[in-house]
Amino acid sequence: MPTGYCTVDDVRRVLLETEIEFGSGALGAAGSQAVVDAIAGQTEWLRGQTTAHWYVPGGVAGDTQDLVPTAPREFGPETRNIPSTPHPQHSTTIQADRGRYPHRTAGPYCRIRLSRAGVDTLQSLTIREANGGRTDWVAAAAKQPPDEYELVSEGSEPLPQSYLHLRAAALPPLRHYDHAVRVTYEYGIPELPDTIRRVVALRAAAELVADDEFQAAIPDSGQLVNVETKGQRFETAADDLLEPYRQHPI
Repeated sequence: MPTGYCTVDDVRRVLLETEIEFGSGALGAAGSQAVVDAIAGQTEWLRGQTTAHWYVPGGVAGDTQDLVPTAPREFGPETRNIPSTPHPQHSTTIQADRGRYPHRTAGPYCRIRLSRAGVDTLQSLTIREANGGRTDWVAAAAKQPPDEYELVSEGSEPLPQSYLHLRAAALPPLRHYDHAVRVTYEYGIPELPDTIRRVVALRAAAELVADDEFQAAIPDSGQLVNVETKGQRFETAADDLLEPYRQHPI
């Protein structure tokens, strides 16, 4: 099934706001698949702009096409560096052949920002060992939260930022800590804000009114210029609404 962050009716409402008369083929049942495709086409763009995923566990009323997700999304494996320093920190023993040391940036922990907002569950967390192998701390009985690691979410409006904290003392001695972490997790925000629904509906509507087949369903061809102008306004309005949610991938 396609995935999208608004309903077909959300897009139809945006189109009806144009005060332009559309034929039944554009807004009626015959045009539903075109609307669904336009909504689904915005999914990856939105995730890329926000690093977020939204879902509604019980579904959304009126979403007869089951577009809106109902569960978190899996992401990974994501490779991250562990913050490190060439200087040993307090209580760290100097080793002559040691290249780097873990850098504690959150009490006894090394703090790593994850690339997706609203991380909910770690499915695997592998750390590179000195011999080049990897140990999955999620599966290892000796590596349990919150002693060795913890998942931290900070902030809530408009998006919570996710961090992974690794206890520096539990990390293996390495020459360097680049790409030392690989993590797979589930992420998502268990609600769908009206603002996000509106953004997707506006962008989907802009895509539709630029489509030749969709324009063919407009009875009065003299309105086409106005329709194209409306499409540009839809995109501008969507960009303005989305601005507080934009995050740059790391």
